[in-house]
Amino acid sequence: MAGESTTESIIESRHGSGPGGRRAALAAAVVVVVAAVVGIVLWRSSGDAAEPGASASPGPRPSELYATDGTTLIARFGTDDPRDTCLRVPVNDWGYYCDYVVTWWQAQDAFGTGPAQRLDRLRHGGYRITGSLDARLQAGAKQRVDQAVPVSDPKVFSLATIEPGTGLVRAMAVNRNFRRPPSPSSAGPDQPVRRPAGPDLVDPLVAGDADTPGDEAGAPFMMFTLAAALESGLTLDHAIDTQRVYESKYVIDPQSPAACHGGHWCPANTGDPAYLSGRRTMWDAFGHAVVTYFVALQERIGADKAVAMAGRLGIAFRSQADQHLSEPQVSAQWGAFTLGVSSTTALDLANAYATLAADGTRCDPLPVAGVTDAAGRPAPGIAPHCEPVLRPELARAAIDAGRCPLGDLSAFGDRCGAGAVPAATVRDAVGRPVSGQSGSTRRTFSVVVAAPQLATAGMIAPAPGTNSGEVQIAAGVPAAAVGTVAGVERDGLAPLPSRDFTAPPREVAIAP
Repeated sequence: MAGESTTESIIESRHGSGPGGRRAALAAAVVVVVAAVVGIVLWRSSGDAAEPGASASPGPRPSELYATDGTTLIARFGTDDPRDTCLRVPVNDWGYYCDYVVTWWQAQDAFGTGPAQRLDRLRHGGYRITGSLDARLQAGAKQRVDQAVPVSDPKVFSLATIEPGTGLVRAMAVNRNFRRPPSPSSAGPDQPVRRPAGPDLVDPLVAGDADTPGDEAGAPFMMFTLAAALESGLTLDHAIDTQRVYESKYVIDPQSPAACHGGHWCPANTGDPAYLSGRRTMWDAFGHAVVTYFVALQERIGADKAVAMAGRLGIAFRSQADQHLSEPQVSAQWGAFTLGVSSTTALDLANAYATLAADGTRCDPLPVAGVTDAAGRPAPGIAPHCEPVLRPELARAAIDAGRCPLGDLSAFGDRCGAGAVPAATVRDAVGRPVSGQSGSTRRTFSVVVAAPQLATAGMIAPAPGTNSGEVQIAAGVPAAAVGTVAGVERDGLAPLPSRDFTAPPREVAIAP
Protein backbone atom coordinates (compact mmCIF):
# COMPACT_ATOMS: atom_id res chain seq x y z
CA MET A 1 0.00 0.00 0.00
CA ALA A 2 1.16 3.52 -0.68
CA GLY A 3 0.89 4.45 2.96
CA GLU A 4 2.98 1.47 4.05
CA SER A 5 5.73 2.23 1.46
CA THR A 6 5.94 5.79 2.62
CA THR A 7 6.19 4.73 6.25
CA GLU A 8 8.91 2.19 5.48
CA SER A 9 10.95 4.68 3.47
CA ILE A 10 10.80 7.18 6.32
CA ILE A 11 11.91 4.58 8.88
CA GLU A 12 14.70 3.31 6.58
CA SER A 13 16.04 6.80 6.25
CA ARG A 14 16.38 6.93 10.05
CA HIS A 15 17.84 3.40 10.58
CA GLY A 16 19.88 2.87 7.46
CA SER A 17 19.33 0.73 4.32
CA GLY A 18 21.35 -2.36 5.33
CA PRO A 19 19.88 -5.67 6.58
CA GLY A 20 20.00 -4.49 10.19
CA GLY A 21 18.38 -1.25 9.26
CA ARG A 22 15.61 -3.04 7.34
CA ARG A 23 14.93 -5.35 10.32
CA ALA A 24 14.73 -2.32 12.62
CA ALA A 25 12.45 -0.60 10.13
CA LEU A 26 10.15 -3.64 9.99
CA ALA A 27 9.95 -3.86 13.78
CA ALA A 28 9.22 -0.17 14.05
CA ALA A 29 6.51 -0.44 11.40
CA VAL A 30 4.83 -3.25 13.33
CA VAL A 31 4.86 -1.12 16.47
CA VAL A 32 3.28 1.79 14.58
CA VAL A 33 0.53 -0.38 13.08
CA VAL A 34 -0.26 -2.12 16.38
CA ALA A 35 -0.34 1.20 18.21
CA ALA A 36 -2.68 2.61 15.61
CA VAL A 37 -5.03 -0.38 15.87
CA VAL A 38 -4.99 -0.27 19.66
CA GLY A 39 -5.68 3.44 19.58
CA ILE A 40 -8.69 2.90 17.34
CA VAL A 41 -10.01 0.18 19.63
CA LEU A 42 -9.50 2.32 22.72
CA TRP A 43 -11.18 5.31 21.11
CA ARG A 44 -14.14 3.21 20.02
CA SER A 45 -14.41 1.57 23.44
CA SER A 46 -14.40 4.95 25.09
CA GLY A 47 -17.11 6.16 22.75
CA ASP A 48 -19.21 3.04 23.34
CA ALA A 49 -18.95 3.50 27.11
CA ALA A 50 -20.19 7.10 27.05
CA GLU A 51 -23.32 7.70 29.07
CA PRO A 52 -26.56 8.56 27.25
CA GLY A 53 -26.88 12.29 26.71
CA ALA A 54 -23.12 12.88 27.07
CA SER A 55 -21.24 14.93 24.51
CA ALA A 56 -20.30 13.10 21.29
CA SER A 57 -17.12 15.17 21.09
CA PRO A 58 -13.89 13.25 21.86
CA GLY A 59 -12.80 16.01 24.25
CA PRO A 60 -14.47 18.27 26.82
CA ARG A 61 -16.13 21.40 25.51
CA PRO A 62 -17.60 24.31 27.47
CA SER A 63 -21.35 24.89 27.36
CA GLU A 64 -22.69 28.22 26.18
CA LEU A 65 -25.69 30.21 27.40
CA TYR A 66 -27.41 32.60 25.00
CA ALA A 67 -30.24 35.09 25.40
CA THR A 68 -33.59 34.21 23.90
CA ASP A 69 -32.55 35.69 20.54
CA GLY A 70 -30.08 32.81 20.16
CA THR A 71 -27.16 35.09 19.24
CA THR A 72 -26.39 37.17 22.34
CA LEU A 73 -23.82 35.17 24.33
CA ILE A 74 -24.41 35.50 28.07
CA ALA A 75 -21.87 33.02 29.46
CA ARG A 76 -19.41 30.35 28.35
CA PHE A 77 -18.99 27.80 31.14
CA GLY A 78 -15.40 26.58 31.28
CA THR A 79 -13.46 24.47 33.75
CA ASP A 80 -14.08 26.49 36.92
CA ASP A 81 -17.18 26.81 39.10
CA PRO A 82 -20.09 27.89 36.84
CA ARG A 83 -21.09 30.46 39.45
CA ASP A 84 -17.67 32.06 39.06
CA THR A 85 -18.35 32.19 35.33
CA CYS A 86 -21.49 34.22 36.10
CA LEU A 87 -19.28 36.81 37.79
CA ARG A 88 -17.58 37.44 34.44
CA VAL A 89 -20.56 37.83 32.13
CA PRO A 90 -20.19 40.62 29.54
CA VAL A 91 -23.06 42.64 31.05
CA ASN A 92 -22.94 42.62 34.84
CA ASP A 93 -26.67 42.60 35.50
CA TRP A 94 -26.97 39.32 33.56
CA GLY A 95 -25.19 37.70 36.51
CA TYR A 96 -28.34 37.20 38.60
CA TYR A 97 -30.03 35.45 35.70
CA CYS A 98 -26.92 33.39 34.93
CA ASP A 99 -26.73 32.30 38.56
CA TYR A 100 -30.40 31.27 38.45
CA VAL A 101 -29.71 29.15 35.36
CA VAL A 102 -26.95 27.33 37.25
CA THR A 103 -29.30 26.68 40.19
CA TRP A 104 -31.99 25.40 37.82
CA TRP A 105 -29.49 23.23 35.94
CA GLN A 106 -28.41 21.47 39.13
CA ALA A 107 -31.99 20.31 39.71
CA GLN A 108 -32.54 18.74 36.26
CA ASP A 109 -32.38 14.95 35.99
CA ALA A 110 -31.60 15.24 32.28
CA PHE A 111 -28.04 16.35 33.05
CA GLY A 112 -26.91 13.67 35.48
CA THR A 113 -27.64 11.75 38.64
CA GLY A 114 -26.73 14.50 41.10
CA PRO A 115 -25.75 18.18 41.36
CA ALA A 116 -21.99 17.48 41.04
CA GLN A 117 -22.35 15.47 37.83
CA ARG A 118 -24.78 17.99 36.39
CA LEU A 119 -22.40 20.88 37.04
CA ASP A 120 -19.55 18.90 35.51
CA ARG A 121 -21.59 18.41 32.36
CA LEU A 122 -22.44 22.10 32.31
CA ARG A 123 -18.69 22.82 32.28
CA HIS A 124 -17.59 20.10 29.85
CA GLY A 125 -20.64 18.83 27.96
CA GLY A 126 -20.64 21.35 25.12
CA TYR A 127 -24.34 22.14 25.53
CA ARG A 128 -25.90 25.05 23.69
CA ILE A 129 -28.42 26.67 26.03
CA THR A 130 -30.98 29.06 24.60
CA GLY A 131 -32.01 31.12 27.58
CA SER A 132 -35.38 32.70 28.26
CA LEU A 133 -33.86 36.11 29.02
CA ASP A 134 -35.03 38.92 26.73
CA ALA A 135 -31.83 41.00 26.56
CA ARG A 136 -33.68 44.11 25.36
CA LEU A 137 -36.28 43.92 28.12
CA GLN A 138 -33.58 43.16 30.68
CA ALA A 139 -31.58 46.26 29.72
CA GLY A 140 -34.62 48.49 30.10
CA ALA A 141 -35.59 46.86 33.40
CA LYS A 142 -32.14 47.38 34.87
CA GLN A 143 -32.11 51.02 33.84
CA ARG A 144 -35.55 51.63 35.33
CA VAL A 145 -34.75 49.84 38.59
CA ASP A 146 -31.56 51.85 39.12
CA GLN A 147 -33.35 55.11 38.40
CA ALA A 148 -36.05 54.35 40.96
CA VAL A 149 -33.73 53.11 43.72
CA PRO A 150 -30.01 53.81 43.08
CA VAL A 151 -27.38 51.12 43.54
CA SER A 152 -26.07 53.03 46.55
CA ASP A 153 -29.42 52.87 48.38
CA PRO A 154 -29.55 50.56 51.43
CA LYS A 155 -32.78 49.05 50.12
CA VAL A 156 -32.77 46.39 47.42
CA PHE A 157 -35.18 46.76 44.50
CA SER A 158 -35.61 43.42 42.73
CA LEU A 159 -37.83 42.80 39.70
CA ALA A 160 -38.91 39.74 37.72
CA THR A 161 -40.93 39.29 34.54
CA ILE A 162 -42.43 35.92 33.65
CA GLU A 163 -44.63 34.56 30.87
CA PRO A 164 -48.01 33.08 31.91
CA GLY A 165 -48.68 29.65 30.47
CA THR A 166 -44.99 28.75 30.02
CA GLY A 167 -43.12 30.06 33.07
CA LEU A 168 -40.37 31.50 30.87
CA VAL A 169 -38.40 34.12 32.80
CA ARG A 170 -37.96 37.20 30.62
CA ALA A 171 -36.18 39.62 32.98
CA MET A 172 -34.43 39.58 36.39
CA ALA A 173 -33.21 43.00 37.42
CA VAL A 174 -31.78 44.31 40.72
CA ASN A 175 -30.33 47.65 41.83
CA ARG A 176 -27.09 45.90 42.75
CA ASN A 177 -23.86 44.84 41.10
CA PHE A 178 -23.39 41.11 40.70
CA ARG A 179 -20.08 41.03 42.54
CA ARG A 180 -18.90 39.44 45.76
CA PRO A 181 -19.09 41.93 48.65
CA PRO A 182 -16.45 42.30 51.37
CA SER A 183 -16.48 39.56 53.99
CA PRO A 184 -19.04 40.02 56.79
CA SER A 185 -17.77 41.12 60.17
CA SER A 186 -18.79 40.82 63.82
CA ALA A 187 -18.49 43.44 66.55
CA GLY A 188 -17.53 40.76 69.07
CA PRO A 189 -17.78 37.08 69.94
CA ASP A 190 -21.36 37.47 71.20
CA GLN A 191 -22.47 39.89 68.51
CA PRO A 192 -24.34 38.88 65.33
CA VAL A 193 -22.44 38.89 62.07
CA ARG A 194 -23.30 41.94 60.00
CA ARG A 195 -22.95 42.11 56.27
CA PRO A 196 -22.04 45.39 54.60
CA ALA A 197 -25.03 47.07 52.96
CA GLY A 198 -23.04 47.99 49.87
CA PRO A 199 -23.74 47.87 46.15
CA ASP A 200 -22.24 44.41 45.55
CA LEU A 201 -24.27 41.25 46.20
CA VAL A 202 -24.41 37.77 44.69
CA ASP A 203 -27.36 36.46 46.73
CA PRO A 204 -30.35 35.19 44.69
CA LEU A 205 -32.21 38.44 45.32
CA VAL A 206 -34.86 37.86 42.64
CA ALA A 207 -35.49 34.11 42.90
CA GLY A 208 -34.59 33.39 46.54
CA ASP A 209 -33.32 30.29 48.31
CA ALA A 210 -33.25 28.89 51.86
CA ASP A 211 -30.68 31.49 52.94
CA THR A 212 -32.34 34.33 51.02
CA PRO A 213 -36.08 33.67 51.46
CA GLY A 214 -37.19 37.17 50.49
CA ASP A 215 -39.32 39.55 52.51
CA GLU A 216 -42.90 40.63 53.25
CA ALA A 217 -45.05 41.56 50.24
CA GLY A 218 -48.05 42.99 52.10
CA ALA A 219 -51.39 43.42 50.31
CA PRO A 220 -50.65 41.28 47.21
CA PHE A 221 -51.11 38.25 49.51
CA MET A 222 -54.76 39.21 50.01
CA MET A 223 -55.29 37.72 46.56
CA PHE A 224 -54.71 34.23 47.95
CA THR A 225 -57.49 34.66 50.51
CA LEU A 226 -59.73 36.02 47.77
CA ALA A 227 -59.04 33.07 45.45
CA ALA A 228 -59.58 30.58 48.27
CA ALA A 229 -62.88 32.27 49.14
CA LEU A 230 -64.03 31.98 45.52
CA GLU A 231 -63.13 28.30 45.58
CA SER A 232 -65.15 27.93 48.78
CA GLY A 233 -68.25 29.12 46.93
CA LEU A 234 -68.34 32.82 47.75
CA THR A 235 -68.80 35.39 44.99
CA LEU A 236 -67.00 38.63 44.22
CA ASP A 237 -69.90 40.66 45.57
CA HIS A 238 -69.69 38.94 48.96
CA ALA A 239 -70.32 41.80 51.41
CA ILE A 240 -68.86 42.35 54.88
CA ASP A 241 -69.64 45.31 57.14
CA THR A 242 -66.13 46.31 58.13
CA GLN A 243 -65.02 48.28 61.17
CA ARG A 244 -61.82 50.24 61.60
CA VAL A 245 -60.60 47.69 64.19
CA TYR A 246 -61.60 44.05 64.00
CA GLU A 247 -61.46 41.64 66.92
CA SER A 248 -60.43 38.36 65.34
CA LYS A 249 -60.56 34.85 66.74
CA TYR A 250 -56.78 34.49 66.36
CA VAL A 251 -54.93 34.43 69.68
CA ILE A 252 -51.64 36.32 70.12
CA ASP A 253 -49.45 37.55 72.96
CA PRO A 254 -51.62 39.78 75.18
CA GLN A 255 -48.69 42.23 75.41
CA SER A 256 -48.64 42.79 71.65
CA PRO A 257 -49.73 46.27 70.48
CA ALA A 258 -52.14 44.50 68.10
CA ALA A 259 -53.82 42.54 70.94
CA CYS A 260 -57.12 43.32 72.60
CA HIS A 261 -59.66 41.65 74.89
CA GLY A 262 -57.41 39.12 76.50
CA GLY A 263 -54.98 38.28 73.74
CA HIS A 264 -57.06 38.34 70.56
CA TRP A 265 -55.45 39.76 67.43
CA CYS A 266 -57.19 43.02 66.55
CA PRO A 267 -55.90 44.41 63.23
CA ALA A 268 -56.88 47.88 62.07
CA ASN A 269 -57.52 49.54 58.72
CA THR A 270 -55.20 52.25 57.47
CA GLY A 271 -55.00 54.39 54.36
CA ASP A 272 -57.90 56.13 52.66
CA PRO A 273 -60.18 57.49 55.44
CA ALA A 274 -63.23 56.65 53.33
CA TYR A 275 -62.33 52.95 53.60
CA LEU A 276 -61.60 52.68 57.32
CA SER A 277 -65.08 51.21 57.82
CA GLY A 278 -68.20 50.43 55.82
CA ARG A 279 -69.81 47.70 53.72
CA ARG A 280 -67.32 46.19 51.28
CA THR A 281 -67.18 43.52 48.58
CA MET A 282 -64.16 41.63 47.24
CA TRP A 283 -63.83 44.21 44.46
CA ASP A 284 -63.52 47.41 46.50
CA ALA A 285 -61.95 45.71 49.52
CA PHE A 286 -59.14 44.35 47.34
CA GLY A 287 -58.84 47.59 45.42
CA HIS A 288 -58.28 49.54 48.65
CA ALA A 289 -56.54 46.73 50.59
CA VAL A 290 -59.09 46.79 53.43
CA VAL A 291 -57.38 44.83 56.19
CA THR A 292 -60.40 44.04 58.32
CA TYR A 293 -62.34 42.72 55.32
CA PHE A 294 -59.68 40.18 54.45
CA VAL A 295 -59.03 39.08 58.02
CA ALA A 296 -62.76 38.43 58.45
CA LEU A 297 -62.92 36.70 55.04
CA GLN A 298 -59.97 34.49 55.95
CA GLU A 299 -61.64 33.57 59.24
CA ARG A 300 -64.72 32.44 57.38
CA ILE A 301 -62.95 30.12 54.94
CA GLY A 302 -59.99 29.13 57.16
CA ALA A 303 -56.47 30.50 57.04
CA ASP A 304 -55.22 27.06 56.02
CA LYS A 305 -57.16 27.42 52.78
CA ALA A 306 -55.49 30.75 52.00
CA VAL A 307 -52.02 29.38 52.79
CA ALA A 308 -52.60 26.32 50.62
CA MET A 309 -53.87 28.51 47.77
CA ALA A 310 -50.69 30.59 47.86
CA GLY A 311 -48.59 27.44 47.55
CA ARG A 312 -50.68 26.13 44.68
CA LEU A 313 -50.41 29.37 42.74
CA GLY A 314 -46.61 29.57 43.05
CA ILE A 315 -45.50 30.94 46.43
CA ALA A 316 -42.66 28.97 48.07
CA PHE A 317 -42.19 29.00 51.84
CA ARG A 318 -38.41 29.04 52.18
CA SER A 319 -37.66 30.27 55.69
CA GLN A 320 -37.86 27.79 58.56
CA ALA A 321 -40.49 29.90 60.32
CA ASP A 322 -42.71 30.07 57.22
CA GLN A 323 -42.30 26.37 56.54
CA HIS A 324 -43.53 25.62 60.06
CA LEU A 325 -46.45 28.05 59.90
CA SER A 326 -47.53 26.73 56.48
CA GLU A 327 -47.88 23.15 57.71
CA PRO A 328 -51.54 22.04 57.47
CA GLN A 329 -51.88 21.38 61.22
CA VAL A 330 -50.52 24.85 62.03
CA SER A 331 -51.64 27.13 59.19
CA ALA A 332 -55.26 27.37 60.38
CA GLN A 333 -53.99 29.70 63.13
CA TRP A 334 -51.81 31.85 60.85
CA GLY A 335 -54.14 34.83 61.05
CA ALA A 336 -51.71 37.45 59.74
CA PHE A 337 -50.99 35.45 56.59
CA THR A 338 -53.56 37.35 54.54
CA LEU A 339 -51.64 40.58 55.23
CA GLY A 340 -48.52 39.30 53.48
CA VAL A 341 -46.24 38.76 56.47
CA SER A 342 -44.41 35.70 55.12
CA SER A 343 -41.21 35.98 53.10
CA THR A 344 -41.46 35.93 49.32
CA THR A 345 -39.58 37.08 46.22
CA ALA A 346 -40.34 39.08 43.11
CA LEU A 347 -40.16 35.93 40.98
CA ASP A 348 -42.63 34.01 43.15
CA LEU A 349 -45.00 36.97 43.27
CA ALA A 350 -44.92 37.40 39.50
CA ASN A 351 -45.43 33.67 38.99
CA ALA A 352 -48.41 33.45 41.34
CA TYR A 353 -50.23 36.24 39.50
CA ALA A 354 -49.15 34.73 36.17
CA THR A 355 -50.96 31.56 37.24
CA LEU A 356 -54.18 33.53 37.58
CA ALA A 357 -53.57 35.29 34.25
CA ALA A 358 -53.17 31.84 32.64
CA ASP A 359 -56.66 30.80 33.78
CA GLY A 360 -55.37 28.93 36.81
CA THR A 361 -52.52 27.01 35.15
CA ARG A 362 -49.31 27.22 37.18
CA CYS A 363 -45.96 26.76 35.47
CA ASP A 364 -42.60 26.31 37.18
CA PRO A 365 -40.33 29.30 36.49
CA LEU A 366 -38.18 28.29 33.52
CA PRO A 367 -34.95 30.14 32.63
CA VAL A 368 -34.24 28.32 29.34
CA ALA A 369 -36.14 28.01 26.09
CA GLY A 370 -34.16 25.01 24.88
CA VAL A 371 -30.99 22.95 25.35
CA THR A 372 -29.07 20.89 22.79
CA ASP A 373 -26.04 18.70 23.43
CA ALA A 374 -22.73 18.80 21.56
CA ALA A 375 -24.19 16.66 18.78
CA GLY A 376 -27.13 19.03 18.33
CA ARG A 377 -29.68 16.73 19.95
CA PRO A 378 -32.36 18.31 22.19
CA ALA A 379 -31.92 17.48 25.87
CA PRO A 380 -34.89 15.41 27.08
CA GLY A 381 -37.50 16.86 29.39
CA ILE A 382 -36.48 20.51 28.99
CA ALA A 383 -39.85 22.15 28.42
CA PRO A 384 -42.46 24.10 30.40
CA HIS A 385 -43.80 22.14 33.35
CA CYS A 386 -47.36 23.33 33.92
CA GLU A 387 -50.45 22.05 35.69
CA PRO A 388 -53.96 23.39 36.37
CA VAL A 389 -54.30 24.38 40.03
CA LEU A 390 -57.47 26.51 40.00
CA ARG A 391 -60.62 26.26 37.90
CA PRO A 392 -60.48 28.78 35.01
CA GLU A 393 -63.69 30.56 35.97
CA LEU A 394 -62.35 31.17 39.49
CA ALA A 395 -58.99 32.42 38.21
CA ARG A 396 -60.83 34.81 35.91
CA ALA A 397 -62.90 36.11 38.82
CA ALA A 398 -59.76 36.69 40.90
CA ILE A 399 -58.19 38.55 37.97
CA ASP A 400 -61.33 40.67 37.67
CA ALA A 401 -60.98 41.79 41.30
CA GLY A 402 -57.29 42.48 40.68
CA ARG A 403 -58.14 45.10 38.08
CA CYS A 404 -59.38 47.48 40.79
CA PRO A 405 -56.02 48.26 42.47
CA LEU A 406 -54.39 49.21 39.14
CA GLY A 407 -56.91 51.73 37.84
CA ASP A 408 -58.64 49.25 35.53
CA LEU A 409 -62.34 48.32 35.49
CA SER A 410 -64.18 45.14 36.30
CA ALA A 411 -65.91 43.31 33.47
CA PHE A 412 -69.12 43.97 35.43
CA GLY A 413 -68.89 47.74 35.38
CA ASP A 414 -68.09 50.16 38.17
CA ARG A 415 -67.40 47.77 41.05
CA CYS A 416 -64.11 49.11 42.36
CA GLY A 417 -65.43 51.94 44.50
CA ALA A 418 -64.55 55.62 44.60
CA GLY A 419 -61.31 57.09 45.87
CA ALA A 420 -57.66 56.87 44.91
CA VAL A 421 -55.44 53.79 45.13
CA PRO A 422 -51.60 53.82 45.19
CA ALA A 423 -51.19 52.06 41.83
CA ALA A 424 -54.08 53.70 39.99
CA THR A 425 -51.77 54.93 37.20
CA VAL A 426 -50.75 51.44 36.05
CA ARG A 427 -53.63 50.88 33.60
CA ASP A 428 -52.88 54.07 31.71
CA ALA A 429 -49.11 53.53 31.88
CA VAL A 430 -49.29 50.01 30.44
CA GLY A 431 -52.03 50.91 27.99
CA ARG A 432 -53.62 47.47 28.22
CA PRO A 433 -55.92 45.52 30.53
CA VAL A 434 -54.04 44.70 33.73
CA SER A 435 -54.58 43.02 37.09
CA GLY A 436 -52.47 43.05 40.24
CA GLN A 437 -51.88 44.79 43.54
CA SER A 438 -49.42 46.91 45.49
CA GLY A 439 -48.62 46.78 49.18
CA SER A 440 -46.45 48.29 51.85
CA THR A 441 -45.28 47.15 55.26
CA ARG A 442 -43.08 48.81 57.86
CA ARG A 443 -39.99 47.82 55.86
CA THR A 444 -41.04 46.84 52.33
CA PHE A 445 -43.00 47.86 49.26
CA SER A 446 -44.20 45.56 46.51
CA VAL A 447 -46.19 45.79 43.30
CA VAL A 448 -47.27 43.18 40.77
CA VAL A 449 -48.82 43.77 37.34
CA ALA A 450 -50.21 40.95 35.21
CA ALA A 451 -51.58 40.86 31.68
CA PRO A 452 -52.63 37.74 29.75
CA GLN A 453 -49.19 37.42 28.12
CA LEU A 454 -46.83 38.76 30.81
CA ALA A 455 -46.55 39.31 34.57
CA THR A 456 -44.05 41.60 36.30
CA ALA A 457 -43.42 42.04 40.02
CA GLY A 458 -41.10 44.31 41.96
CA MET A 459 -40.10 44.33 45.63
CA ILE A 460 -38.21 46.90 47.69
CA ALA A 461 -36.79 45.44 50.91
CA PRO A 462 -33.73 45.50 53.15
CA ALA A 463 -30.64 43.77 51.82
CA PRO A 464 -30.32 40.23 53.20
CA GLY A 465 -28.21 39.98 56.33
CA THR A 466 -28.19 43.71 57.02
CA ASN A 467 -29.55 45.54 60.04
CA SER A 468 -31.84 47.93 58.18
CA GLY A 469 -34.79 46.76 60.27
CA GLU A 470 -37.92 48.84 59.89
CA VAL A 471 -36.31 51.83 58.22
CA GLN A 472 -39.02 53.59 56.25
CA ILE A 473 -38.83 53.68 52.49
CA ALA A 474 -38.12 57.21 51.31
CA ALA A 475 -41.00 59.39 50.14
CA GLY A 476 -41.65 59.08 46.45
CA VAL A 477 -40.03 55.66 46.13
CA PRO A 478 -43.30 53.66 46.09
CA ALA A 479 -44.63 55.78 43.23
CA ALA A 480 -41.32 55.35 41.39
CA ALA A 481 -41.50 51.58 41.93
CA VAL A 482 -45.04 51.46 40.55
CA GLY A 483 -43.87 53.38 37.49
CA THR A 484 -40.90 51.06 37.08
CA VAL A 485 -42.94 47.85 37.13
CA ALA A 486 -45.61 49.36 34.87
CA GLY A 487 -42.93 50.54 32.45
CA VAL A 488 -41.25 47.13 32.25
CA GLU A 489 -44.63 45.47 31.75
CA ARG A 490 -45.44 47.93 28.96
CA ASP A 491 -42.05 47.34 27.29
CA GLY A 492 -42.47 43.57 27.45
CA LEU A 493 -45.97 43.67 25.99
CA ALA A 494 -45.13 46.17 23.23
CA PRO A 495 -44.21 43.56 20.56
CA LEU A 496 -47.32 41.48 21.35
CA PRO A 497 -50.91 41.97 20.15
CA SER A 498 -53.22 43.51 22.72
CA ARG A 499 -55.36 40.99 24.61
CA ASP A 500 -58.05 41.39 27.21
CA PHE A 501 -58.79 39.04 30.08
CA THR A 502 -61.69 36.65 29.65
CA ALA A 503 -64.56 37.79 31.85
CA PRO A 504 -65.63 35.34 34.57
CA PRO A 505 -69.11 33.82 34.50
CA ARG A 506 -71.70 35.96 36.22
CA GLU A 507 -72.50 33.24 38.74
CA VAL A 508 -69.01 33.39 40.32
CA ALA A 509 -69.07 37.18 40.43
CA ILE A 510 -72.56 38.05 41.60
CA ALA A 511 -74.70 36.00 43.95
CA PRO A 512 -78.21 35.22 42.72
